[in-house]
Amino acid sequence: MRIAICDDDKNDLQAIQAALTQYDISQTLDVSSFTRAKDLFAANSGTPFDIAILDIEMKTPNGYEIAQKLVEQENAPIIIFLTNSTAYAVRGYGIAFRYLTKPIDFNNLSKALDAAICEVKANSFIFTADGNSHIVLMKDIYYFEVFNHHTILHTVDQEFTFRATLKEIVSDLPNGYFGSPHQSYIVNFMHVQTAMAGELHLTNGAVVPVSRRRQQEFEDQLHSYLGR
Repeated sequence: MRIAICDDDKNDLQAIQAALTQYDISQTLDVSSFTRAKDLFAANSGTPFDIAILDIEMKTPNGYEIAQKLVEQENAPIIIFLTNSTAYAVRGYGIAFRYLTKPIDFNNLSKALDAAICEVKANSFIFTADGNSHIVLMKDIYYFEVFNHHTILHTVDQEFTFRATLKEIVSDLPNGYFGSPHQSYIVNFMHVQTAMAGELHLTNGAVVPVSRRRQQEFEDQLHSYLGR
């Protein structure tokens, strides 16, 4: 889970860093710190952050101005604002996931992070491959191939191989967005380009088989997705 924190007050920044260290007991967070909002924005253009904790009252461009730009990006992070006042609360509607007032209260920060991480996980597939934890956005998944308890995950930019059964994969995916046209495949309905008897053509050019036994159920699920 990639988290960015940005505050131009070094004492406040250190306080947030200390609070995150206390929160991250299992050391699963990758935290990057910035003193300028524009530097955070530039870093997000590389590998996007999952959560951005931004002080609002900074020199231009301030946290609010950068947050406006961040939410326009395809892989926008969840925004948590830090503020000394509530002056931006109304303007920040639709941008901020949470507001936290300074000085930072650890319990309030923990609750905000718990909620934000749940939000990230709801839109992401999380798994372990090669001893590392990975988070892939649901919309970036094309399909899964499952053979002999091993899974190959095909995404928009790479493939991952890890140990999991089809049943385990299905249990971790949101209902109504994925279907299994074959006992060895799970596909993302979002990326189905053409469906015909015996096979599917996906938007990345892949061709996935459709078994006779599963064809009707899969078509019903796909139509339900398209008509939602």
